[in-house]
Amino acid sequence: MQADLFALLDREWANWHRGPQPATTLARWAGREPCLRQVTDLDALLAMFERSGAATHAARDEVLLALLRLAPVDSDAYLTVLHVLRAGLMSLTSRAGRWWGWEEAASTVMAAAVERISHYPMHRTDRVAANVLGDVWHSVWVVRQAELRREACAIDIVDLDDIHDLAAGEELEGGQELLALVGEAVSQGRISRRDARLVALHRVFGFTNVEVAGIEGCRPCTVRKRRVAAESAIAELAVA
Repeated sequence: MQADLFALLDREWANWHRGPQPATTLARWAGREPCLRQVTDLDALLAMFERSGAATHAARDEVLLALLRLAPVDSDAYLTVLHVLRAGLMSLTSRAGRWWGWEEAASTVMAAAVERISHYPMHRTDRVAANVLGDVWHSVWVVRQAELRREACAIDIVDLDDIHDLAAGEELEGGQELLALVGEAVSQGRISRRDARLVALHRVFGFTNVEVAGIEGCRPCTVRKRRVAAESAIAELAVA
């Protein structure tokens, strides 16, 4: 496996950590952020986040928030924040890896992390690490949703098999069960395949009526009317 972004990050961190820069850097940080004056060395700073009981939640939040204030104009602080969040970012990459594979997932996660570190809202002072990681995952999820929508729009007029395959790789709660009902309704002639697609796009993938109307080339009110009628037929099948 080729070196990914985490391997490159580890290498950069090791080179910096072993050099003379950390002592100078800590002094510079202490001059700008009073809460960092308590940090005696870089290992002590990392221990706050890596060792259970080494620091209170409030102390960790205060230090990480200070580093986030420094990070946009201080590359050493930037690197330190990434290292502090490394385990969480790797966990997010593992989750996203089922969609894209490890290397692309790592790239997407790191891009989201870089953006969030650069623009973290400083009024969010509690659970700072969790906030950053949560925002990163939200950004990654938005990328995935946009990708799903592009793939769905690429499907020809109606191909429920393709929609079913698209949903098969996703953790969409109830999606497979609903698609099974939709397929059964089509096979029994209760709804058309075209209307089945409206239900799948709306209920499984979360498209709005306006978005589905854009895909189908009709008015949103028409989409809603057809979808509601199709859902009524599916509901009758479900209780039959």
